[in-house]
Amino acid sequence: MDHLSSFVGRFIQPPLLRERIIAVLRRLPFEVVQDLLQDPRFTMVVYDPVDGPQTQFHIASPGSGDAGSRMIAWKVSLAHAPLDFSNYVIAHEFAHAYLRNRGRTRDEDPEDAADALAAEWGYDKPLSAMRYTWWRRS
Repeated sequence: MDHLSSFVGRFIQPPLLRERIIAVLRRLPFEVVQDLLQDPRFTMVVYDPVDGPQTQFHIASPGSGDAGSRMIAWKVSLAHAPLDFSNYVIAHEFAHAYLRNRGRTRDEDPEDAADALAAEWGYDKPLSAMRYTWWRRS
């Protein structure tokens, strides 16, 4: 098992979801992957909305400066979503983690920044994802 698979396997148990996450990570720029893997505050969890209020996430306490916690919570159903949608969501969430949930500039909306970065990495927002962002400005 290679380093990337081993890292993801520490957090993600469902096999199909783990494979999808690893496949997207393999296509991200080296510096992005290294930034995430070398940050002890970066973590991932899987949740199922069916579990309701019993779901708990343990997030690292924020540090100073850029040392805030960085966590991605993956919805278990992402493993069975259409592949283009799943890949986009995975890349979009990694973009958020890389950008520390901020824009690339002071004035850029974090959602726009994550969409743009995911697109730069080859993961454009599919039409199936548009219904989840209808409320956002265009």
